[in-house]
Amino acid sequence: MNSTHQKVKLAVAALGVAAGLTALCVRAAGDQGIVEAEKPAALTVHIDGHGGGSIARKLNEMHAQMARDGWQFADMEPHIENGDTEGVWITYTKP
Repeated sequence: MNSTHQKVKLAVAALGVAAGLTALCVRAAGDQGIVEAEKPAALTVHIDGHGGGSIARKLNEMHAQMARDGWQFADMEPHIENGDTEGVWITYTKP
């Protein structure tokens, strides 16, 4: 894998980590020390293109599950390395 692909892969991984950390952020509410979990406004997930089955089927299942959980589709980017489709990155938002 060349360094450009490595940098892109690391940047995308960092975005995924940032989204995960946002979901886990905790803040103190008021002087009473009440702790409230912050909910992310956006979430990016990776659908692996390996392991059998079609990406389309996996995407449909992910879209259905995310919609049941109140998320809306926002964007999708293919994950390609060395000309091979490795999977897709999907971003969902929550109003």
